[in-house]
Amino acid sequence: MSENVQVGSFYKYLIDQGYYFDKELIENYLLSLKVKPFEILTGNSGTGKTKLSQLFALFLINDVGNNSPKVIEHGKYFKVKAKTNYSSWKSMGWTVAKDDFEKILPIRNCEVNFDLLVDDIPAEGHIDIVCQLYYSNTKLQQYFKKLYEKDDKMIVDMFVNCSDIKKISDDYEPTNGSIILTQKANKTAAKDRQWMLNSSFFKYLPFKNGYINCEIMVDDFTSDARFRVLPRFTFKNNPRLQSYLNTNMGKEVKIELKIDNFDFEGFVPEFNCDKSKEKTETTLLEYDKKDPRYQIVPVGANWTDNTNIVGYYNVITEGYQSTPAYELIKQAQKDPENPYFLILDEMNLSHVERYFADFLSAIESGEEIPLYGNNQTLKLPDNLFIIGTVNVDETTYMFSPKVLDRANTIEFETVSAWNYMSSSNNSGDFEGDIGYLQDPLRDSDISNLNIEDLKDIFSGITFEGDNLWDTLAMELTAFQETLKGSGFDFGFRVINEILRFMVVAWRYENSPREWNNWVRYFDAQIKQKILPKLHGSEKAIGNVLTNLFNICLIDRNNNENPKNTIVNKDDCRYYTSALKLKDMAKVLSDQRYVSFIN
Repeated sequence: MSENVQVGSFYKYLIDQGYYFDKELIENYLLSLKVKPFEILTGNSGTGKTKLSQLFALFLINDVGNNSPKVIEHGKYFKVKAKTNYSSWKSMGWTVAKDDFEKILPIRNCEVNFDLLVDDIPAEGHIDIVCQLYYSNTKLQQYFKKLYEKDDKMIVDMFVNCSDIKKISDDYEPTNGSIILTQKANKTAAKDRQWMLNSSFFKYLPFKNGYINCEIMVDDFTSDARFRVLPRFTFKNNPRLQSYLNTNMGKEVKIELKIDNFDFEGFVPEFNCDKSKEKTETTLLEYDKKDPRYQIVPVGANWTDNTNIVGYYNVITEGYQSTPAYELIKQAQKDPENPYFLILDEMNLSHVERYFADFLSAIESGEEIPLYGNNQTLKLPDNLFIIGTVNVDETTYMFSPKVLDRANTIEFETVSAWNYMSSSNNSGDFEGDIGYLQDPLRDSDISNLNIEDLKDIFSGITFEGDNLWDTLAMELTAFQETLKGSGFDFGFRVINEILRFMVVAWRYENSPREWNNWVRYFDAQIKQKILPKLHGSEKAIGNVLTNLFNICLIDRNNNENPKNTIVNKDDCRYYTSALKLKDMAKVLSDQRYVSFIN
């Protein structure tokens, strides 16, 4: 997003969509994205946690104008016909008519008639080539399923990347009049009189064995795909041979193909899509507004590993079983200039540590995630943001400190009916640098700043004549000392991330030398980074809540009991944190147990 472009306000956009959020909550949400690509949104059901992330992704698309159409150009893609049959969605692929490939790949040159012997039983046979194409996009799968349910004989245009298909060509070994190989006798051979010849036959063909990766486009959908050619051997009606194959079902038989005209010297593929059977006119594929740069993934109650997010290798199909989340991550890798959002809805319906541990480590270390059942790995791109929404009831699980330490936890409060219905929240706008605030990729190197880098930045910032760095150090120490021994202490990671948040907040407020508004953002970080780990019985954390509450007051020496104190903004140093601690103290008194995420 350019710094010089006139940027619309996300806050105003939300209001136009009929959603009313506290302005500071929106600022905290957007600033937190700059510090770390993982946020936890908590609050009552229906408070807009999922919707906020979804609308921000849509806002960026509309605002940046990245919905430019994709162009299918001459010479790059050629058009084939795809049937909307059962296989098109159930198997995510088809056997494609060879006519569609004939102009760029002279497949019929590979067809030949010959005599043969199967364990000394004579027969007459024929070899031709079968073209198969499989895709990975599950949204395209759902699209084909809908078309199939509407009309199972429908034909749609599919565009295939010609430059990828040319990789199928390979060297071959000329024959000396006969080819000997072995095949298993099976039902297809005995009943339908045909075999798909095994891989050893490829040395006699001008094609590589196995799949060739390519790309396809169908209407508004793009997908990675795999192209494959298979040699198919059929023989004429032969009762003796068919009876023999039935008798020896499952056993290997020796096949001698007597071929004296299997020659590919004239086999010259012309990988130019302009010479395909039907020339591809320049075609515009509109950006799929139903599938922008986000994916909402409902977390299931039975998730025990990461395969529901990143997929797994399917040994039956010999391909990777993709997921919507995996596709989003791969798309983000290809489009580093734009942000992508993976929204894990109801994140704590399963134990987060069981299915998300690899992601937590990857976010911290930058290392790649091993893919299940595959030797491949997955790199989380810098433009991917993961948002987890959370509700708490008898069906959900608590978060461990390991998870909370690695996220900004933002609480969504219930909007009063009066404010919502009277639209009284509809006032003003963001007061800082809106372009900076709303571009999550700007200042993307903030997470790399170490303590010395941060100290250098703060060295020129003052508050009431004092160096702000020293003030922040004293405040963090006060909270750290209060939590020491309670099991809720925090270390380098939390300190660094709080300071990084303060840097982006300072830049959002146009980098003032004298920064009088720092308290508002430090208050947000107390609530987002320090308080979320608090949970326990009255005996365990009763005094901790009281001590933390008093640190949040201007007068820290009164030892006020939070549940009995009327919290006025003028009496507080950190107002929102004091309110939260008061609420937690009241719940603790009533229920004898409390956690930040109630």
